[in-house]
Amino acid sequence: MNMSMPRTVIRFKRPSGIKSQPTSRAMFNALMLLSEAEELEPLFSEAENTGKMVAIEVFHNRDGQPILIHFGKEDA
Repeated sequence: MNMSMPRTVIRFKRPSGIKSQPTSRAMFNALMLLSEAEELEPLFSEAENTGKMVAIEVFHNRDGQPILIHFGKEDA
């Protein structure tokens, strides 16, 4: 599942063969708030200056629990 905000793409990655569950509104809202964090502004500024977007990827384990949140830049 991919969700987008201005300058941001959010992806939820699950192991292959695992049934995808809908992402809760609370999780999406938490990631939106996280993307507004002052500590991440340099990443957003750099991405914007280079014409890229910030990708937030949430990786889940086989039990469906989020285990890692990765931030990166990608082409718009």
